[in-house]
Amino acid sequence: MDAPPLIEQYDLNFEEGLFCAATLPMIDIFYDMQPNEIFTDNLFAPGCNGLLIHNRVKSVLDDLEVNNIQYYQTRLINKDSKEENGNYKLANIVGRINCLDYDKSELVMRDDGSIKFIDKLVFQYFDNKDSLEIFRLAKFLPIVIVSDKIKKKLEKHKFTGIVFYKPEDYSL
Repeated sequence: MDAPPLIEQYDLNFEEGLFCAATLPMIDIFYDMQPNEIFTDNLFAPGCNGLLIHNRVKSVLDDLEVNNIQYYQTRLINKDSKEENGNYKLANIVGRINCLDYDKSELVMRDDGSIKFIDKLVFQYFDNKDSLEIFRLAKFLPIVIVSDKIKKKLEKHKFTGIVFYKPEDYSL
């Protein structure tokens, strides 16, 4: 998959955990597919910088009343056959939280305070009934954190392409 022209045109980044005020038309994403490849429920989409999720995943998140995700209409288009697939949404997770216990985590930090490498993550406990069920890790925005409630519900549906890690087992 190549970066969608619309993403470049509007200079969008859905990996920052920030609300996007732009109203966007259909986002066309062109892809190549090898004979042994299949579509999963969560796809890697270069240049989108967001989650590309199947409508089934969105439906579960909607049922859980997750309200900090912006969804954008997408159309996947095969470069060769021109076959279209409209079963996916580009999801922008809005919210970033710095919830790391830096003393217990094993991290290599950059000079600007962001994370360069991760050997082990440990989260701080915070008891906040209003905390988000899904958000990005503030010091390492590619990581999406989900609540146990979301994790269990998604696992129950056996969605493909979604991998969960215990914080202490995650390394990069």
